[in-house]
Amino acid sequence: MSKHILLVGGGSGGHVFPLIAVAEALKTADSSTRIMMLGDGPFLAEACAAAGLKYKRIHSGKLRRYFDLRNLLVPFQSFIGLLQSLWILFWFMPDAVLTKGGAVAVMPALAARLYAIRVYTHESDAVPGLANRVIGKFAKLIFVSFESTAKYFKEGRAVLSGLPIRPGILSGSKEEALQKFNLRGDRKTILVAGGSQGAKRINDLILDSLISFVKTYQIIHQCGQGQLPEVKKTVERYGESPEIQANYRLFPFFDSGEMALAYAAADVVISRGGASNLFEISALGKPAIIIPLSLAASRGDQIDNAKEFQTYGGIMMEEENITPALVLNQLQELLEPDRYREVSLKIKSFAKLDAASHISQILLS
Repeated sequence: MSKHILLVGGGSGGHVFPLIAVAEALKTADSSTRIMMLGDGPFLAEACAAAGLKYKRIHSGKLRRYFDLRNLLVPFQSFIGLLQSLWILFWFMPDAVLTKGGAVAVMPALAARLYAIRVYTHESDAVPGLANRVIGKFAKLIFVSFESTAKYFKEGRAVLSGLPIRPGILSGSKEEALQKFNLRGDRKTILVAGGSQGAKRINDLILDSLISFVKTYQIIHQCGQGQLPEVKKTVERYGESPEIQANYRLFPFFDSGEMALAYAAADVVISRGGASNLFEISALGKPAIIIPLSLAASRGDQIDNAKEFQTYGGIMMEEENITPALVLNQLQELLEPDRYREVSLKIKSFAKLDAASHISQILLS
């Protein structure tokens, strides 16, 4: 009899892509496995449609850690989410549930607990978020990406799995990538990856000294869909610069295939400190400059991630202190041949390429 596995998550690519990777590993391990995705947000719906996965949407209440009138709605939204979860789980009746944390995961995990279904959760970041701290109290196992994360959970319950990454990310061809982006093979290429939502501070950093960057490097700039109009306006102010036209490529967002090619073309990556970004970069052995979200704009999870990644050769720069000159200097140092080889090897040791397979085997056991 085929197994039924429920995967729960939503929000940004950092929560969605690892679940897609686990779903692919489950189908590879046992093609008869029935998989359902549960969560919210257009990003998850689009990813499930692209992967051919069954998807159900539920309501969730996100508790904001500051005064916000929307917090008054959280109990009602959560209660609706619990009722939806109980109903969906009753009819699907999974053998195991894997959540990816986040507010949307709490009610399905609780519903599974009420049905005595095995609950597992995965924590991407070095320091767990509130949802996984709650789910971790009754989950059978907590899969963690960073070894240091285990201390936040009951002894023996955390399993170091690494972060599942999309298999296709590793398959990009450099020759094909240079052709797609119309770039030269004899010039170093920098990928500026702001994630699915973009990163305004990183966009501004590149745009403020765009001429300086393109004089030396080819730039593939993924700026985020919501920030595309503003970025395009700024680029247009430079006028008909031959160097920008030759060496600058602007994109709002990459799908998995395009992201694989962008990574393949890149010699160095400039990125936020989201765990998915770090594990993809490390799997490819790409030297990287990591600019995590500041404490003013986050709970500090990206800073903790970047600090761990730094021990494997990544360069961490705080966004409050970065300047184009500092970044250009770091790029020059990273691209020195001996330094480049050393950092590439060290960063690759951070990756755990079997993460999705490891998790899928436990879910199917």
